[in-house]
Amino acid sequence: MRKLIPLSPTLRLPPHDRLLLGKPLSAVLDTSDPEAWAEVDRWIGTATARRREPLPPGVLLRNRQGDGAGSADWTAAPRWDEETHDVTWSRFPPSEPEIAIVLCHHRWEAREAALAFTVGRPALLPLLLVRCADSHPRVRERARRLADRALGSSAAQASESVSLVLRLSLRPHGGWALERVMAAADPLPTGLEAPFHTNPVARLRVLGARLALERDLLTPAELTELALTAPDRAVRHLCTAALLGGVTTAPPRQLMNRLLHASSAVTRSSAVTALHRAGRGGEATAYLSDPSARVRSAARLVLGLEGEDPLPHYRALCADAGTPGPPPGALLGLAETGAADAAALLRPLAAHPEGRVRNAALAALLMTDAQSPDELMAAMEDPHPPVVRTARKALVPYVLLVPEDWLVSLIAPGRPRHVRRAGLHLLCAHGLGLRKRVLSALELDEDPEVAYEAQRARYEPLPPTGHDG
Repeated sequence: MRKLIPLSPTLRLPPHDRLLLGKPLSAVLDTSDPEAWAEVDRWIGTATARRREPLPPGVLLRNRQGDGAGSADWTAAPRWDEETHDVTWSRFPPSEPEIAIVLCHHRWEAREAALAFTVGRPALLPLLLVRCADSHPRVRERARRLADRALGSSAAQASESVSLVLRLSLRPHGGWALERVMAAADPLPTGLEAPFHTNPVARLRVLGARLALERDLLTPAELTELALTAPDRAVRHLCTAALLGGVTTAPPRQLMNRLLHASSAVTRSSAVTALHRAGRGGEATAYLSDPSARVRSAARLVLGLEGEDPLPHYRALCADAGTPGPPPGALLGLAETGAADAAALLRPLAAHPEGRVRNAALAALLMTDAQSPDELMAAMEDPHPPVVRTARKALVPYVLLVPEDWLVSLIAPGRPRHVRRAGLHLLCAHGLGLRKRVLSALELDEDPEVAYEAQRARYEPLPPTGHDG
């Protein structure tokens, strides 16, 4: 195989170093990225505070930075002169890169002095807006007066600055720039410039959603898409509420159907609740057996508003004893209604051939307080693991009342793994003395969880006499 030619290091300098070397802002950073402006402000503030010496060429090449001739010398950067009470500009009037550096200087006096040179320089408007959220009041107030005039004369620039001021609004004094830019922007950007739902900062995604909803910048289709796919729960809830809050007797049926089939139970329940206002209340019947209790509750509420009783629907669903059997949500929904005959309808389904039906029947019977500890002990040997897990959770309060021989038999080698592990959980809820006796012979068990608990019990000290069962 031919030997590959090694690649040379990537020769680049960070944005603040390139500014010091006189490069224009458009060549230093992505001017459309609000994070880039926030980062360059932070970088320059740090660099001017430290006034670091240039790094040697070898270090730069090893770190894949620089051109081999050295780094920018920040000891030569503009500074605040205490004697003249002015900035030590390299020339007058100063250049755009030099003004940008001083606008981000660590000394507030230098930042304030640089503000006067932003007039008539549109490229510096983003940094002027950054200074509107400055920590020093004198810098902040002067920057706001200048920004107010600049934004008033250029609505297009205000529209382009929405993403930046949205980012700046996270700062303690960033609210002014957001309100001023949104008032001056004409037209308002559709959805918000640089879509807020792709922003890497979660707080900005939520803030952007609120801003877009307040100003009605999102179409119903965009609202639906965000309600279904937004990574933040708060954004999904906001968009769902905004979309369904405008439902009338003639809603967009296709968008409503997408919400009714959303993966989020909150979104589905909101859409089911809106069916009544949309004149489609009868469709709530299909959601009586939804896997989510929240959606089932919403469906029962809508049917009640429509004058229908959900109980006959539940009885009809639970009467299906064939295969594959009733949906599990129907069994749980029947128990949630509190019907007097719920236990009688559910008990036969606890022996259904389908494991998912048996598990739902057991959970529903537990909701009606119709299961005894003996029935739960019998369910601990079910071949369907979820049934065993449900029975085990219900047996924990009775663990000191069950026969010790039966509890020991659950962990015996040869039992199915899910039964042994459920028995192990019950044993761990029992006294340490019994656990030590039972597990002493299982330290080398083939099941790693059983072996681990056996070894842990071996070294766990017994409590004082009379404190352990």
